[in-house]
Amino acid sequence: MARNGLTTIAAKEFFDHLHSRKFLLIFGILLIVAIVGMIGGISEYNKNLEDYNKHQSTIDSPLSSYMAEKPSILSVFSSVATYLVFVGGILGIAMGFDLVSKEKESKSLKILLSHPVYRDEVINGKALGGIAALAGALFVVLFIALATLLIYGIVPDGNELILIGIFGLASFLLIFAYFAIALFMSTVMDESGSALIYTMIIFIALSALIPTLASTTVTELVIGNPPELPRELIDQMQHPANATEGAGITVTFADKGNNGAWDEFGEKMQAYSEKRQMVYSTLALFSPTMNYDAIASAVTQQYSSTATVIGSRGSTTTTAAFSVGTSGDVGLEDLLYPIIASMIALLLFPVVFFGLAYLRFMRLDVR
Repeated sequence: MARNGLTTIAAKEFFDHLHSRKFLLIFGILLIVAIVGMIGGISEYNKNLEDYNKHQSTIDSPLSSYMAEKPSILSVFSSVATYLVFVGGILGIAMGFDLVSKEKESKSLKILLSHPVYRDEVINGKALGGIAALAGALFVVLFIALATLLIYGIVPDGNELILIGIFGLASFLLIFAYFAIALFMSTVMDESGSALIYTMIIFIALSALIPTLASTTVTELVIGNPPELPRELIDQMQHPANATEGAGITVTFADKGNNGAWDEFGEKMQAYSEKRQMVYSTLALFSPTMNYDAIASAVTQQYSSTATVIGSRGSTTTTAAFSVGTSGDVGLEDLLYPIIASMIALLLFPVVFFGLAYLRFMRLDVR
């Protein structure tokens, strides 16, 4: 085997994956769930768009500018992201858990290394072949997703195409992360069955156990319960100083003179939220699934922010906080900045585990 052993091995592994039954089976499942998710997401998007258009014709509501956010096209990918976390992870694991261990079991690794080929070419070639197959599979999924949008007459604009590209990159990094973990276990274990079992244990821990630890109940055990609403504020809510009605919605406002109590409570809630976010971010460093969920939620804009609603009646002007979608107001740069940390953390997983697999393979005893 000539010095171009890297490309030879990568090409062989790539076509082996394409002809593999397990790859075709899981890829077929991924395609089906992606199409089903897209159709369901498009149906929900059209419904929300219809509600938005109806609301635009309602001008007598004092909250119309906040309660009627135009739905984002990216929201249709939220269902796809849910399926990708599981099916994509399984696809990455299926392609990586026996890349090296099957060579050990068949004794073909010793024969392969007896050829004029460097060890780094073998492990790098196997990894590149798997990465190329994963990238190709994900490209087909995204292509079909875009085609589905066009079939339904939904045309993304330039910023939305960029966000779809970011969504695709994050999805690839998620699958690549579990592929790298499976490849590492394949170099550590002598049998493919053992490599698969230990990889699945790690997959369950990273995708289910750690997110559970980051749940509200567990987080409160670490940082305590959230601040309780003071009695005086509860009384204000039960007996509001004034109220505004419109379009079937009743919104109550606290008296302006008591805003100091609301401000103090808001500061406590802000400090508590920051502590919770710190705990969540720390746990997310150990879970590619949590980082992917954070990126996918931001890109598909399935989150809320606190908006200040100004209301007035007579001579009294008051404020109240509401949680509303921000799909129509967030600029591209505002969206990208918060997900940079999650994207870097998601990238670290395949880098670290592939590095460990590389070091293990380079020191592997194949006698």
